[in-house]
Amino acid sequence: MNIRAEIAELFRHYVDHPDNIVDGETNWDFVEADIMMRLSVDRITEEMGSLEAFYPYFDQLVDLHLAMEAA
Repeated sequence: MNIRAEIAELFRHYVDHPDNIVDGETNWDFVEADIMMRLSVDRITEEMGSLEAFYPYFDQLVDLHLAMEAA
């Protein structure tokens, strides 16, 4: 599985995890941290080319999730 697919799969798992829901809302920092801990910053950096490449992809996943919730 490529890194982007793995990040998306973990995102789907962690976005609804009870530990990541604070006052009824998803805490995106917690979701991001869970993904980082699961995959490791080193692996993300190695496979995506830089850590900075992770953040726009994560933001896209958040935007897609929010759009689907609103629909």
